[in-house]
Amino acid sequence: MVAQTVDDWTERYRPDSLDQMEGNETPMRKIRLWLDRWDNGYPSKRGLLLSGPPGVGKTTLARAVASERGWTVVELNASADRNAASIRSAATQSSQHISLDSFVNGGGSNSKTLILLDEVDHLSGGFARISDDRIESSLVPSEEAVVLKGDTGGKAELLNLLENTQQPVIMTCNEPMKLWGRNSSWKRNRDRLLSKTEMIGFNRVGKVHLRRVAHRVLDAENRSIDPGALESLIEDNPGDLRALVRDLEAICAIEEGHIDLEAVTSLTDISVRDSQIDIFRAMREVYKSNSGKEAGLVLMSSDKDPDDMLAWFAWNNQTVFDSDTLSQISDAMCMADRALATKFVNRAFRSWYWGSVLTSQAAVSYRARDPDSDPFIGYPNFLRRGSESWRTSTVVSQMSEELGTSKASVREDLWPSLLAIHEENLGADPQDFTVSKHLGLEAVGHLALHGIPRSRKKAAKLIEMYDSDLEEEFDEGIQVEVPKPTSDDESDSTQFSLDSF
Repeated sequence: MVAQTVDDWTERYRPDSLDQMEGNETPMRKIRLWLDRWDNGYPSKRGLLLSGPPGVGKTTLARAVASERGWTVVELNASADRNAASIRSAATQSSQHISLDSFVNGGGSNSKTLILLDEVDHLSGGFARISDDRIESSLVPSEEAVVLKGDTGGKAELLNLLENTQQPVIMTCNEPMKLWGRNSSWKRNRDRLLSKTEMIGFNRVGKVHLRRVAHRVLDAENRSIDPGALESLIEDNPGDLRALVRDLEAICAIEEGHIDLEAVTSLTDISVRDSQIDIFRAMREVYKSNSGKEAGLVLMSSDKDPDDMLAWFAWNNQTVFDSDTLSQISDAMCMADRALATKFVNRAFRSWYWGSVLTSQAAVSYRARDPDSDPFIGYPNFLRRGSESWRTSTVVSQMSEELGTSKASVREDLWPSLLAIHEENLGADPQDFTVSKHLGLEAVGHLALHGIPRSRKKAAKLIEMYDSDLEEEFDEGIQVEVPKPTSDDESDSTQFSLDSF
């Protein structure tokens, strides 16, 4: 780790070899074995999927591998378009031959081009393949061609890349489940990808590794620190190396010379660490906490936003609390849900804050069913429902076109609400066509909202009733309109406010 003239310390002290990496010894051994196989041909799985929380060195490792071995890197990150055409142009084609840069620099025929796909769990869409003709037309666009946008076909091209690559491919992700998808075919998607990729999990590093990195950085900067000050600095760090380096940079920017405990304390009192706690650990800490303030801080540092956290609490509260307690905390859960709606009308931080805090306050205000045991945290099954392609392709596609927004936005912000109000277990009636007609859907769209496949017996009857109902309205000249607000009086509003809390 050599100091460079780079302002950002996380880049200045980024390791450039595997020997400089700290922590995760077992994953590192597996990675070395995978790399060694490239020296003797091709490994059976030519892709490597590094999963784990932010800040543990996944992307750093990939770049260190390339630096150590003199490989050229072709990198696609989460901010770039990663549709089928983009991946084929930047990655798939590069994976078929030796890098021109490597050849010019004397790398020879044994040199490699490392394909780095960062944060692949941010790839949206499914694994449906796009035709080669459509991909090729996007690579050389013309006036007639329909150019691929966003992440369209990206996951399918990722599979194609892993199947045909002659160069090493390293991918990183924080949450593999997002990559597989949350619909009913997620296991199949996972198995298809892992048949071509070796998945290696990274964990938060231990305090001994944090100390080593801290001393290495401070020695390079000719700075010293009290042992107690260093222990205080790493005490609340959950094993995030990136957050540690940024803390050191912040302290050194405001404190000259030797670093004492007072300097560290003053920083931690006013700063928010750039680290996140995984959802399972966060939920356990909240349920076992006796302090509402502590529970709120845990959620604010979790790797989920309030929308997701509310869903996780709604699901796991069922097993943690008995029925009487559930009824007592339901008001707070409802208020948290209302608070989240303010994000559509303003950017106030309070919507995020109350959406997080109210759920955690409810969870610690009452005694758990078995308070002495470690609560079992499960993945909310209903988050996987409603993502079937036969449902989303009809409704989500139509709504995104009419609203002029992306399909991802409709799926994230509108689709869950539509699913909820059409859930039969919550009292929805498939023979009530009101919402579907407001949305201008056809009969198959109405079935999709209710999760009724066309193969079911009652589907044919509902389609007949739906079409007949529309024909009667057309014959009678009935106009279906969305009701408009009749008053601007705030007393009639359901908008969440701090006063209601």
